[in-house]
Amino acid sequence: MNTIVVVGGGAAGLQLAIGLGRTLGKRRRARVILVDRSPTHLWKPLLHEVAAGTVEPTVHYTSFALQAERNHFEFIQGDLVSVDRSHRVISLTPGGEADTSGARLRELAYDKLVLAIGGVTQYFGVTGAREHALALDSVSGAERVRERLHAALRRKSAAALSPNSEANKVRVAIVGGGATGVQLAAQLRRTSYLLNRYGVHQLDPCRDVDIAVLEAAPSLLPGMDGELAARVARQLAKQNIGIATGQRVTAVTPQGLTLNGTEAVDADVVVWAAGVAAPALVASFGLAVNEKGQARVGPTLQCLDDEDVFAIGDCASCRPANAAKELPTRAQVAFQQALYLADAVPRHLAGKPVRPFVFRDYGSLISLAGGLAVGSLASVKGISGWYVEGRLAGLLHNAIYRRHIVSINGWRRALAISISHGLERWLGAGTRLH
Repeated sequence: MNTIVVVGGGAAGLQLAIGLGRTLGKRRRARVILVDRSPTHLWKPLLHEVAAGTVEPTVHYTSFALQAERNHFEFIQGDLVSVDRSHRVISLTPGGEADTSGARLRELAYDKLVLAIGGVTQYFGVTGAREHALALDSVSGAERVRERLHAALRRKSAAALSPNSEANKVRVAIVGGGATGVQLAAQLRRTSYLLNRYGVHQLDPCRDVDIAVLEAAPSLLPGMDGELAARVARQLAKQNIGIATGQRVTAVTPQGLTLNGTEAVDADVVVWAAGVAAPALVASFGLAVNEKGQARVGPTLQCLDDEDVFAIGDCASCRPANAAKELPTRAQVAFQQALYLADAVPRHLAGKPVRPFVFRDYGSLISLAGGLAVGSLASVKGISGWYVEGRLAGLLHNAIYRRHIVSINGWRRALAISISHGLERWLGAGTRLH
């Protein structure tokens, strides 16, 4: 019996393990194993809401062990250390421990290996960024953003002698004007109002809480639709969120950051959302990688150097025949790749021909908090320029998450989960107050 190992339980990895489990695992045509360092899954696009406190992560966790039991695959908690491609064996630290010093490694043999280990924050060599900026690439990182903001609001509120004192303003700098950065900015603005309403701080939530998005490119949302970027910028301006494009952050310190090598900017909270690269580990597998360290894959998402290793999501460099350039690190890319491999891997094992992967861009939706969003939809019958804003866009954005819940839980459980999420929001304060 063939063994298929999927490393990484993000949206793509979990979706693929479930798909393969329901087909190959259920019929005992293959052993399907999912590996992740964490025991639970959280949909990554929710991280900016976790950082703002509008989402309680424990309510949205999905247990890998539970999904494995329900969907006929195995789950092993462990952290990937190495891949021996000549013997088709991977090594893991036990229990998700990242420290390999003195640890007894677990070896796991595979016939087909799928790398879905996601990406890590890219600091571009900026001095002090890794040490002093907060990254939004994990639940723990998102929690640190929330805690730092709450602490700054309480500290400045308690010390305020005058509501107009510049010294008592809370300043938040978000480095990176992509989807993560602008969504976080909008969520933090809403949080500043909610925390004021409940008495957590007494600062003016608009005048005394400065939130700025700093982007090195000429406009927000680089690589996305220009009109969408302009619409998002207008919405952020309405929320009194500062936008500084064409500004390159050259250093980060405990007191703030430096722009363009000379201009010092004070900040109580600095969040780094400027880019994603593949984990450095990928380059150690002897696979061909691009400048971001992503494994280069061919038309069927197999690595160029090894047909038994596949890569999807943020750790993969993929350029389908229908794409003018490498696909961006976006959730819909990873989701489509997972669905593709759920069909392609069984065909590989059966020796059947496999069609190449084709990506279909369905547009982009940017959540701006409070049930509002801005989006550009894919062209319909050659007609482009479909844009949505406000509550309708917010409903479409929420529908994407609901689709994810349905895909891993089925309709009945997804309905129950959605009801529980709705009750949690209705019964709660709209944001975490501690």
